[in-house]
Amino acid sequence: METIRRSDTFVVSGEGFCSSIDYQVLTLLYQPIIGDSAYTLYLTLMNLMDRQSLISEEYLHADLESLLNRKLEFIEEDRYKLEAIGLLVTFFAGDSFTYEIKLPLSARGFVNDGILGQYLITAITKKRFKKILKIFKIAQPNKKQKYNISKAFNEIFPSMGIAEELYESNLVAGDKSRFISLNEYDFNWRLFQESLPEGFISADDLTEAIKRKVESLSYVYGLDELQMKDILLKSLDENNHVNIVSLSKNARYEFESIEQTTEKQKTQEKPVERNNPTEPGEFFKNVSPIQLLEEMGEGMVSSADLRTVERLIEEVGLNPSVVNVLIAYIARTKDGVLPGYTYFQKVGMSWKRNQITTVELAMDYVKHLEAQKNNPKSTYNKNKPKDVEVDWLEDYINNMEDR
Repeated sequence: METIRRSDTFVVSGEGFCSSIDYQVLTLLYQPIIGDSAYTLYLTLMNLMDRQSLISEEYLHADLESLLNRKLEFIEEDRYKLEAIGLLVTFFAGDSFTYEIKLPLSARGFVNDGILGQYLITAITKKRFKKILKIFKIAQPNKKQKYNISKAFNEIFPSMGIAEELYESNLVAGDKSRFISLNEYDFNWRLFQESLPEGFISADDLTEAIKRKVESLSYVYGLDELQMKDILLKSLDENNHVNIVSLSKNARYEFESIEQTTEKQKTQEKPVERNNPTEPGEFFKNVSPIQLLEEMGEGMVSSADLRTVERLIEEVGLNPSVVNVLIAYIARTKDGVLPGYTYFQKVGMSWKRNQITTVELAMDYVKHLEAQKNNPKSTYNKNKPKDVEVDWLEDYINNMEDR
């Protein structure tokens, strides 16, 4: 895609407008990372939307230059920052752009994200970070000797039997927790929580962000519930709160320790026969990151490659199965040599902007990329994939099965 031109048009859409607390989070938590000009761009785009329809009129980028009193090349750099931090999603077709505004995370979601919190500390120092957090603290009532006697929904409202399934996507959304859910991954939360020492950690400390992190680390590094329990206990701070950064580090350390102790066994044991599906779509849905990388590396897996997988899932926000397709595709294009995370991040963000959310869409997108080699002017339409065969995917999986 060419650089944005002043004559290119754009519209802005979104799921809602910021509340007063959202503005406070944007100003005090996001702005130190993205800078004041990107912050101003976000607010300007949001305020171009109609408050009823949540979509703007069509504008020229020359209009945006005038509104911000800023050259388009610098506006584009600020746009990249908003995209990378999750506040903006950009779509492109022809000479027209659509900027989809995303609401900021809550203060808790921002800090517990781990990555964003660390970037904020780097930007403003740890002392100022702790000072800023006090603004968002809420007073907790004393719950000692108190019991939750609240009624559940089914205790008050009668059953309606089989009801019609309802789902509407184009409604105002207030949910800002954009965690990646590993729907196909079976993590036994009951076993995990029952194995925790009583009184060591409260249920309130197992926030949604930490649960998703535990699940993600278990999936990426192939660690079971009891191993993740030990890792979580090692990641508690002096107040018995989970340090999400330590959680990642300890999971990687555990994986490396296991690899070192089992490396000799792997060389002596006979190869394990795999029963993976041979159809590409099903293969990528069922294979784990470790198994995929083992097959590609002839049994060897580096923690750096798994860290790349972890970051693609959590930072870029790709579906785990889509990450498998991405790894296989890049390995193919790089003759089996996996590049560093920066390269994966760049390609992954491109897939994210094109809404590659399922294995099927990823396969179609690969077809588009193959077609683009023959026709550089072709653009991706996820509803109309190019009719191009990608025989190397089938060959890729067959080669794995033959090993």
